[in-house]
Amino acid sequence: MKMSLRDWESVHDHARRGYPREVCGVLLGRPSRSDLRVEAAVPVANREEASPATRYVIAPEELLAVQRDARDRGLEIVGYYHSHPDHPARPSETDRGLAAEGISDGVVHVVVAVDRNGRTEATAWLFHDAHQSFDPLALAIEARPETQEQEDAWP
Repeated sequence: MKMSLRDWESVHDHARRGYPREVCGVLLGRPSRSDLRVEAAVPVANREEASPATRYVIAPEELLAVQRDARDRGLEIVGYYHSHPDHPARPSETDRGLAAEGISDGVVHVVVAVDRNGRTEATAWLFHDAHQSFDPLALAIEARPETQEQEDAWP
């Protein structure tokens, strides 16, 4: 999976700003088994009320709005990110259970560990329905866009 440095940093910043609550967001791109590229990381509100430090919920209407915007931009939802305040950057059993309940086969999950000092670490995972588990996903952070279209949109 490839992701721009700008989006990668925005995910980490979101995790720091949200601490000690979990934060979450949606990853947009053009699905490809051979060259998955995240074109945008869209932060969304964590609507979890009972345990926001250990769980996250994305409101269905917010997810639909992100999906519509993605479609208008020629993109699709390729995955999600969320933070783990004071816990490792790997999917928890809760994360596995939630992925198994939904339509998640082949969906990317980025998990960002964040601590009280603002230190972050992130890993990427691919969920597989067949064995109901996550596999590590190689991640490449790109410092500059690769296409002229991306370069034109680069801030």
